Amino acid sequence: MTASFWDYKLHRQIAEIGATMGPVARDAALETYLPMHPTEPVHPIARDLAYGPHERQRLDVHTPATSDGRPRPVLVFVHGGGFSGGDKTRPAQPFYDNIAQWAVSAGLIGVNINYRLAPEFGYPAGAEDVGAAFLWVLEHIAEHGGDPESVVVMGHSAGSAHVASFVVDPWLRSGRTPAGAILSSGIYDPSISADGYPVYYGEDRAALDGRAAVGGLCATEIPLLVCIAEFDPPEIQAQTRRLVAAYFDAHGLFPRLVQAEGHNHYTVTQHLGTDETWFSERLVRFVEGVRVDRR
Repeated sequence: MTASFWDYKLHRQIAEIGATMGPVARDAALETYLPMHPTEPVHPIARDLAYGPHERQRLDVHTPATSDGRPRPVLVFVHGGGFSGGDKTRPAQPFYDNIAQWAVSAGLIGVNINYRLAPEFGYPAGAEDVGAAFLWVLEHIAEHGGDPESVVVMGHSAGSAHVASFVVDPWLRSGRTPAGAILSSGIYDPSISADGYPVYYGEDRAALDGRAAVGGLCATEIPLLVCIAEFDPPEIQAQTRRLVAAYFDAHGLFPRLVQAEGHNHYTVTQHLGTDETWFSERLVRFVEGVRVDRR
């Protein structure tokens, strides 16, 4: 089964799932895109490489089977999971191998990471782990054919919140700078949420302003691509609106912004690696663009 951006029947199916999150919406999305992926990865994978001492501090590096000797740009993907769940790979499923495998097919090196989870590890553990994985990539990715000067970090949902916190804190990056960051359907200001995501950010709502990344994202010189799915839930839409409005107030223009038309919170990542390329082409364009800017 294949799909194109203009497959209205497919996207009507997604629209009917609704702008919600939870097991029902997740499983419906899974049934839609699971048949579109290969049953086994196509490109070689170096699994569970340690970037820290904790069992969750592991990453996978996806590479082409052969190389022309030229270093490739690198995409590091940080999964979501409500701060307390999620994994870089899932048994009997292509997710999230599909993202790093798609990256390789698009001419990149793909890296998927795990990170420590709440409630055992609260703020800023997730961002600390993104930073540690990023530093590992800078040190080791050349061994896998990647260009350490062209590393873009992408997060989705809770992973996007961690990437945002990583971007705005030079200490988490040890002063090093990624070529760019892609923020997909993330949380950038927990203080505007109804509950403030206490499982990760803590119970003290008075502390949430200091844990918001939105101000730093408006000030950073690291290139950003902000992504939102058409059928993301209102809570996530509000987070993106908060970031875009603050960025506009600071700069008089919007950040780079892409809406994944026809997709919801789950299918925006699940469809990467299928024949539906409208959204993925824009991600690659950003990665290639910031690489040129950095040269």
